[in-house]
This record gives sequence, structure tokens and C-alpha cells, in this order.
Amino acid sequence: MIYLALIKKEFYQIIRDFSSILIAFVLPFIILILYRYAVNLDTVKITLGIKNDDNNPKISTLINSFDHSDYVKTKYFESKDEMYLEIANSKLKGGVIFPNDFTKNLMKNNSADVFVITDGSEANLANFVSSYTNSIVNLWLNQSSDFKNTLTPPLIQSDIRFWYNQDINSHYFILPGSLAVTMNLIGMLLTALVISREWERGTIEALFSTNITKLNFVVGKYIPYFVLGMGSFIFNIFLCIVVFKIPFRGNILILLMVGALYLFCCLGVGLVISSSFKEQFSSSQMALSFGLLPALMLSGLIYPISSMPKIFQYLTTILPPRYFITFIQSEFMAGTIPKIVLINSVFLTILGAILAIIVYNNINLRLEKCTKD
Repeated sequence: MIYLALIKKEFYQIIRDFSSILIAFVLPFIILILYRYAVNLDTVKITLGIKNDDNNPKISTLINSFDHSDYVKTKYFESKDEMYLEIANSKLKGGVIFPNDFTKNLMKNNSADVFVITDGSEANLANFVSSYTNSIVNLWLNQSSDFKNTLTPPLIQSDIRFWYNQDINSHYFILPGSLAVTMNLIGMLLTALVISREWERGTIEALFSTNITKLNFVVGKYIPYFVLGMGSFIFNIFLCIVVFKIPFRGNILILLMVGALYLFCCLGVGLVISSSFKEQFSSSQMALSFGLLPALMLSGLIYPISSMPKIFQYLTTILPPRYFITFIQSEFMAGTIPKIVLINSVFLTILGAILAIIVYNNINLRLEKCTKD
């Protein structure tokens, strides 16, 4: 009965304090919108300057090839200094100069030079400029009837197949992975304020005057926000699959089960924070610091963990988002892989249990001890 009374009390608190509903449902919707439409790791359309010094009419088809590319917007220049100025002013992302002996060297020596200038201040776009230019020139060489017979055909032809993400759409792995960041933030924010809020409002003294145990208190804080967090998680899954049309190849029941373990960890971190501070402001700041930055920077969502320095790779082993991102991306894109499900579930269970023990030890039901702390 004590458990039910405490759980009922927390549900009433959630209903009265509408901020919990906003955190659970409005915040993830906004985050998913940002990840869907603002974050894009796919190839992009770039503005490229073209200066052609070769008057041979045979090169005209190559110049036209840049206009026909879906990824390049061309602008032609008579003066290379003018083109350099627009690159310096960031009006162009790069430039291509064909020298006056380009066609002559190609016909005589089966090779020719193309001068490509890129804006190195934006490394990804600079790589796009280089790769787009090479692809357009090589495609033109393979298709041009004037030069096809003079070129040595490649000895090996690659037949490329893209598994798991045939469309090479970065949103197919960013949006599922972003759920780990979103649920981590939501789980911490939901519980980071519950105990400190009781201190600020003075209601915790009333709880201490009853005959509740530490286990009653901890379970009464976990279960209501776990239910609310799972509702938020299901809402996020619905948005990804139904609204944003992200392919899902796994098992929805396994997804919910592992998601429950992950939420259990996130709520644990929030309760550790809430049981350590008596002010909501301090608790919220700690939740934002631990809930957003580590999950975003060190979870493997944006930056591969294998490319991080060793010390940060070891640090990621205590971060729940690392394990959930690995699981949820494979669940969406490759389907249910038992080994991945088992390994990540074990780690999440261990982390969640450790956090629950810490929360239990942090709770003091005697007012004089809490005041001293």
C-alpha cells in the first residue's frame, strides 16, 4: 500500500506540474525535427567556379557535364582573379581551371592536368569539391567518343552494393541514434528535479515523518517516471517509423525491452543527481551537462568511438548512450542481431543496477542527517 500511495502521489505531481509532460513529449519532438531537417551528413549541392582556358571545342561536352550534375551549381569566369575573390568571400566553395593545353595533352599523352581550388576552412565541403570534380571528369572520359579509344580501360571494375542503407541516407542512422541522446536527456531531466523539488517546496519533511522505508521512497520515484519515459520512447519510435519514414527491420518487442533497460539507466543518473543536490537549478544544470554533451560527443552518434583517443574510448564504457546507440541503429537498419542485443543489454543492466544502488545509498530519511549533508 505504501508503494501504491507514493506512486499515486508522483503521478498526481506529474499531472499538476505540466513541465514533465513537455519534457517527455514536446522536447523529443523538437529534437527529432532538428535532427531530421537541420542535421545532414549526406552529399550536398555546392557552388563551383569554372574557368576554361582551352578553346578546343571537344572540351565543351566536359564543361557541360558540370551543369548536368545534381550536386554542382556552376558559375563561369573569364578572370581567375575574380574567381579567387569569390572563393575568398565564401561565395564559391571551390573552382576548377582547365589549362589551355588540356585537350592537346589528353590526345597526345593520354593524360592532362586540371587545377582544382577548394576552401579548406570547411574540410567536408573541400572533400566534396575534389571528389565531385574527379567523378565528373572521369565519367566524361569514359563516355566521350573522342577520347574513349585513346584511354587505357581500367583493369578492375568495382560492383558496389550498399548493405543496410541502400539509399545512403544519413537520416536512417542519425534519427534512430538520436533517440539515445533524446531519451538520455529526457530521463535525466524527468528525475533530476524530483527530490530537489521536494526540498525546495518543503514537502520532503512530510515524507520523513511517515513510516516509509528507503526502498519505498526509491521505488516510488522510479516507477512513475519510468512509465512516463516509456510513453515518451514509444512516441519517439512512432515519429521515426510512421512520420519520418525511417525503415525498421528489427523486432519492436525487443526494441521496447532494451529501451526499458536504457531508460532505467537514464532515470538512475537523474536520481543520483537529484539526491545529491537540494536546489532545482543545480540539479537541472547537472542533468543538462551530463545528459546532453557526453551523449552527443562521446556516444558514437556523430564521431566514431574508434577514432577517439584511448582515454576517451575508456570513458565511453560508463556511458549508457554508447550501448543503446549501437543496439538501436542495428535494430533499425540491419534487424535483430542476438549478439548485439545480448551484449548491450548486459551492460545496460549492470549500469542500471549500479546507479540504483547509488541512489539507494544517497537517500537519508532522517532529517538531521540530510540537514548536515
